Amino acid sequence: MADLTGGELVARVLKQAGVGHVFTLCGGHILPIYDGCVTEGIRVIDMRHEQAAAHAADAYARLTRNIGVAIVTAGPGVTDAVTGIANAQAARSPVLLIGGAAPLGLRGLGALQDMDQLSLLRSVTKGVWSAPETRQIPEVLTTAMRTALSGRPGPVFVELPVDLLLNRIEDRLAPIPERYVHRPASLGDPDLVVRVAHLLSRAERPVVVAGSGVYWDDAAKSLAAFADATGIPVFMNGAGRGALAHDHPDAFAQARGFALGTADVVLVLGAPLDFRLGYGRPPTFAEDAIVCMVDSDAAELGRNRPLEVGIAGHIGRVLDQVVDVLPASLAGRFDEWRRRVGDKERAARAKLDEQTGSSDVPISHYRWAAEIAAVVTPDTIVVGDGGDVVGCASKIVRLSRGGQWLDPGPFGCLGVGPSFAIAAKLLHPDQRVLLIAGDGAFGLNGMEMETAVRFGLPITCIIGNDGGWGQIRNPQLSFWGEDRAVATSLPVTRYDRMVQALGGRGVYVTDPREIRPALDTALASNDVWCINVALDPAAYRRTGQVSMAI
Repeated sequence: MADLTGGELVARVLKQAGVGHVFTLCGGHILPIYDGCVTEGIRVIDMRHEQAAAHAADAYARLTRNIGVAIVTAGPGVTDAVTGIANAQAARSPVLLIGGAAPLGLRGLGALQDMDQLSLLRSVTKGVWSAPETRQIPEVLTTAMRTALSGRPGPVFVELPVDLLLNRIEDRLAPIPERYVHRPASLGDPDLVVRVAHLLSRAERPVVVAGSGVYWDDAAKSLAAFADATGIPVFMNGAGRGALAHDHPDAFAQARGFALGTADVVLVLGAPLDFRLGYGRPPTFAEDAIVCMVDSDAAELGRNRPLEVGIAGHIGRVLDQVVDVLPASLAGRFDEWRRRVGDKERAARAKLDEQTGSSDVPISHYRWAAEIAAVVTPDTIVVGDGGDVVGCASKIVRLSRGGQWLDPGPFGCLGVGPSFAIAAKLLHPDQRVLLIAGDGAFGLNGMEMETAVRFGLPITCIIGNDGGWGQIRNPQLSFWGEDRAVATSLPVTRYDRMVQALGGRGVYVTDPREIRPALDTALASNDVWCINVALDPAAYRRTGQVSMAI
């Protein structure tokens, strides 16, 4: 029998769970865990801020559909990570945040960085735990991970006092649970499946919205089979983007407003009816639209609007059930409807194309985005971190698969970009990782470019630098005018020089013709790159693309 420290127990539990990397910022309370990770061969990726560590763990969880782990020290380490955990909660991302804590015997005596961490994390997680003794560390951690991965995924928090991590115990006295996570792919209620099939077969203008749940349920193949069998237009939302490749005949993007506003039946797959879908209500949805919904989380069914049919189950298996009971000749029924949606799609694309060809200097957002879209291949992972610049790019960049596009998600948390890119490159070193960032968003965690340099992770960041918080500044200017526009402008910061100072490479671009060569050079290299592109701050507003980010 071997004696193990509590820190070694932590590492063994993580290793058994399939965790290959943990993200952290050092602190005395968590050093024993590092020692255990070295023993177990888990790579410790030390970031420059705990928020960034939590963001990296979030991206790791999304890309693996497994636990992502952030380890932070007590007190300010935990408080710094809260924003990243809140973002993970909104995105259904199963992150395990491990926080150090003061020794049990010194609780409440004024020990360094002692605070009530459980209460702080309770509102933004699926559960919080504090290990009461060393031998219970494996049970507490596995309970937390089971909770994070079960049902609707989400983050969890475990507090580990430093004395428990330093204590030694015989391994037989602290067994590590096995086979503790069970995620059955649940079928939908057969009667409800038949009702959905009946509604679709009688519809004239049906629409499918495929959201993040399609990605989390790994249901892309089932969605494609459903689309092939029905010919129903599919619009993708959140992490569901790319679930159908952009060149699939039923994949649409630009005509969503027309389609939802005209549809008589809408099938929502794993997409919450939140602000992104107008809460499922008119005028975003047609006044008389019949809405059906499939989600792994029954709590989402009927939120914000009544449903004709709500099915709790694995989205892929439910779609397979629906296909099995649909009429074989259904696809041809919607040819005319698909043509109408296609006409709107092509018209919207044509308008975009008019703007992407601009040779103006300063550079327009759409020309910048078009140059980015031209270099995105199926083996490119794209991270979006920003407001208007990312909103613009998302309209133009075309995706080939699920998990190819990462963005903050519905919490709208800027600053995720460098961390997401780092996690993506660690997991997929053979793929190109392209970070699209706004100048404001990049400034939040731009120091993590040094982390990428230090760990030899060649990511490329292209910044749309319009000298301000554009998504907020543009409506501010529209509502209140230039003389009352405060707190939303920024200098055109030379982030390219900053990344050079951190050990990477950088270029400042002011001519649209220089964007593509810079991207080609950066993406073909083994260096960390920052392509800092000066954009016209007024260009996006002139196109009428002004929206209040609320």
